[in-house]
Amino acid sequence: MTDKEILFLADPKSMHTKKLLQEMKSYYNGKTFSILNGGKYFKDDKIIYERKNYTSRNKFLKFIETNKLINKIKSENIELIHIHFLSPSYFFYKKLFKNTKVIITFWGSDLYRIPTSSRLKKYLQKQVIKQADIITVVQEKMVKDFHEIFGFENKPIYVTRFGSPIDFMLIDKIDEKKEKEFKEKYKVPEDDIVLTLGYSSDPNKNHEYMINEIMILNKNKKNLFIFIPMTYGNNEHREKIKKYCQEILQKNNIRYVILQDYMNDQEVAILRKITDIMVNVQDTDAFSASMQESLYAGGIVINGSWLNYDELSKKGAYYETISELKPGALSSKIEYIIDNLKELKEKAKINKEIIRNINDFDMREEWVKVYNKVLEA
Repeated sequence: MTDKEILFLADPKSMHTKKLLQEMKSYYNGKTFSILNGGKYFKDDKIIYERKNYTSRNKFLKFIETNKLINKIKSENIELIHIHFLSPSYFFYKKLFKNTKVIITFWGSDLYRIPTSSRLKKYLQKQVIKQADIITVVQEKMVKDFHEIFGFENKPIYVTRFGSPIDFMLIDKIDEKKEKEFKEKYKVPEDDIVLTLGYSSDPNKNHEYMINEIMILNKNKKNLFIFIPMTYGNNEHREKIKKYCQEILQKNNIRYVILQDYMNDQEVAILRKITDIMVNVQDTDAFSASMQESLYAGGIVINGSWLNYDELSKKGAYYETISELKPGALSSKIEYIIDNLKELKEKAKINKEIIRNINDFDMREEWVKVYNKVLEA
């Protein structure tokens, strides 16, 4: 019999996943941790088993391959499964959840977007929730929202936060030399205004809208350099946006870089530090860590007003918003910021201390309490 194992259903490229795995491995020394994502079963960043993928027409073959994957994982003596971001597709892994402890952590869109997009998707999510021993959410307000959307008032539910994927001290340590080297690597002209659009390859980040708005902005502002981070997320969406950028930005000589490869903490910190304006107008969100890092680093952040960041507003943080994704809304907001950049950068200095205080908690302590409640039950 193999040692007992803790399995994450999560994106292995996510900085949140990486950081939590690191913390849990450190605390639960001796336990094996693994990840299941996209039909791939990882241990220590190595693929142990990979499901063969068939087209949707070959449903029987897909069923057979999924069963092979499940049987392989179940043979590893799984003690606990921790689901990060509840995809409806996890319903088809239901055999995995039998006779195993299960934690489900809602990140944001899996609570606010998916259940409203389809009754079927909500139903599939609920079937997985039934298997959970504990539910966790990343913000206090999500507890009430979870009950209103799904019910399950008798399920134990806790708030467990991730904090920033990178250490804020790392941002403080970035000097002009490192910034210059980063800009030289990506051929960023010294006098260009640096914009970062979103932070992952997620179709709900509204990349097409942001890119179209850059086109409008380019009529009046030529000294722009655009970073589009897509180091993790949906591969098909990444390819779609790469093609879209070629058709829209490249053909109009707008300078941009799509960040596809894994970035270490220092590279992320430098990106935050050199970004003048960060745009976060995704459909739904709980509390974007990338947005918080940009605020801490001194950049001007533009959020969608529909994203509920009450905690930031109550603490007096400064950021800009747009009320809807209509033509000209984002481009005019960015133009206003560029025209008043020096003054607004001074105004944004208040954010550093606010973000530091919000993230002043022991992430590992919160998660260990939840893990122990499940493991010791």
